Amino acid sequence: MIDVASPILQWLNNNPELAGLATFLISAAESVAIIGTIVPGSVMMTAIGALVGASIIPFWSTLMWAILGAIVGDGISYWIGHHFKSRLHQVWPFRKHPNILARGKMFFDAHGAKSVFIGRFVGPVRALVPLVAGMLGVKPLRFTIANVVSAIGWAPAYLLPGILLGAASVELPSEVAGRVILMLVLTGLFIILCLWLIKKTFDLIHNEVDQFLTGLWDTLKGSRYFHIVTAALKHHDNNKTHGQLTLGFYFILTSIALLYLLSITLYHGPQNIFINNVIFHLFRSWRTPTADTVMLSISFLGEKYVLLPLSLTLFVWFAWKKRMNTAWHALALGLVAACGIEGTKLFIHSMRPWGTVDGDFGSRFSFPSGHTVLAVMYYFSLALLLIKTYKIKRYRHLLYGIASVLVISISISRLYFGVHWLSDVISSALLGTALLILVVLSYNRHPEKQLEGKGFVLTALLTLLVTYGISVYFTFDKFQSSYKMLEWPTYRVTYNEWWSQQGNHFPLRRVNRLGLPVKIFNVQWNDDTDTIKTVLLKNGWEIVPKHDWLRVLYRITAVNSTEHLPLVSPTYLDKAPVLVFTKRANNKLLVLRFWHSYLSIIHAKNPLWMGSLEYAPSTYSWLFKHRHTSEVALTPALLFKTVPAHYEIKETIVTIIENKKTLTQPIILIKS
Repeated sequence: MIDVASPILQWLNNNPELAGLATFLISAAESVAIIGTIVPGSVMMTAIGALVGASIIPFWSTLMWAILGAIVGDGISYWIGHHFKSRLHQVWPFRKHPNILARGKMFFDAHGAKSVFIGRFVGPVRALVPLVAGMLGVKPLRFTIANVVSAIGWAPAYLLPGILLGAASVELPSEVAGRVILMLVLTGLFIILCLWLIKKTFDLIHNEVDQFLTGLWDTLKGSRYFHIVTAALKHHDNNKTHGQLTLGFYFILTSIALLYLLSITLYHGPQNIFINNVIFHLFRSWRTPTADTVMLSISFLGEKYVLLPLSLTLFVWFAWKKRMNTAWHALALGLVAACGIEGTKLFIHSMRPWGTVDGDFGSRFSFPSGHTVLAVMYYFSLALLLIKTYKIKRYRHLLYGIASVLVISISISRLYFGVHWLSDVISSALLGTALLILVVLSYNRHPEKQLEGKGFVLTALLTLLVTYGISVYFTFDKFQSSYKMLEWPTYRVTYNEWWSQQGNHFPLRRVNRLGLPVKIFNVQWNDDTDTIKTVLLKNGWEIVPKHDWLRVLYRITAVNSTEHLPLVSPTYLDKAPVLVFTKRANNKLLVLRFWHSYLSIIHAKNPLWMGSLEYAPSTYSWLFKHRHTSEVALTPALLFKTVPAHYEIKETIVTIIENKKTLTQPIILIKS
């Protein structure tokens, strides 16, 4: 497999601008019948994921090309089967190997309509199921929906191991990174096993719970004091009354979870919750102009001016069709959502995170995330209404899946721009769920004629297209400017404060992409970057090339080497280093990185750069070897063969106390 992958990555090395096209072709070939069994798609997608994790190729465009390739590949297989139908058995290679089609048909018979979606994630039949679907006459629209939805899930799932592999080497020694990846994989498998056991357990107790709810409903109905509960939760169909009781239970459970999370957030402050800061810094370190455009386009799907007009158009359409119960509840959905969002903002004053040009966005309060609340209420409402139509009812899991993907994508877009904390988004999802349950409980109290699916879908889609288009046309540039990421503020310090390493800002520690302080900077250099680069090059240092595809391939395949740096460069305050140099010393590879310090020395004409000097890890056999990298015995001789005459150099030791432990670090200060 590696022999096949190497020429492809070598070609990408020579043509990096075609990385998107290569991803598309590999993803498509992986999904085409017969070809998919030859192409090492799993290896190649993992390799491409590692390049993404290494920030060598962009994340969002690569993901989009992978999704598009998967859709096209399955589409080709489907139309081959659709064209040949029963004659497919007479076409090579199926004529000589009939068991190939038999295996795909057996899988299709076992899983029915869900086969196209499930088959995408099952290696042996991944490329065969679309072929069988076309041969058996599955309708194009039905296949296309399953094809697109499964591709959206498949592409990130196959890229994720490689992305984790690349990203794990940022903050960890290479001999440890592999173990971390292995642990993550095993943890993922354990979670999948737990989810499977939960599903099986749920299936076993479903009948007992159903009987219990029916009995509880009868008990409440006959109670002298609690019959009011049954009156409030009445369902127009007497056979479904305990379903209302279930919804009521979920409303109480969701409300309790919401209140508990809000109490924790308000007590500690959202900015003081560890996971909030981790997610905030992680997304800041991933931001790129291309990703900003993509995420803003997704965020507009939850914009109030996009979703709220849907209540009005659906009210008009349902009223015209004389479905007044549905019409009034469509209108109520918008009113309940608007009141819920604005009402909670008045009572809960949770401040937005820092880090965007315009942090107010019409409100300086972070909770709730109106986009998340509206997305939960509207997209799941659309799914629920579609399920009530005759032709779409059997696809309820697919509809819930689409609604979930939309809600999660919109919520992630809000976290990506740093306009909400993670706790805000989760709480907003709970709030939206609770409000939606109230609307559904009210809707179920009165009977309604069967809904007409096509007209309803057409009305909803046209409304969303029009409102989305108008909102994007008039406000996209405004929001793009407002969501622009702010740089960290620059603080002014005196020369004496810096030279003596005294004051509120010293000693300086590197803050990684999770927002956690790590090593103390051991080199601080007051000069311009061109001069620093010239001096270091004259003293035997070499600039590290930005792109080396074969080096990444070696790292992925765990080839032993001391010549390769971690796939992803460490960050400081969500930024990659400005300069990276290497030099061999004492038979080891030294790595010197410089970041912008965000400190300005008063009256100094040159900026201050923070540096980290360390040895590269001694091995890249991740899974089974563990070798410690010795600490650098820091001296000016490691930096300079001869100290330039115009430089003044100071060696000192700084001390910090952390978790009742005293940490010391030798550092070198350099000024021209």
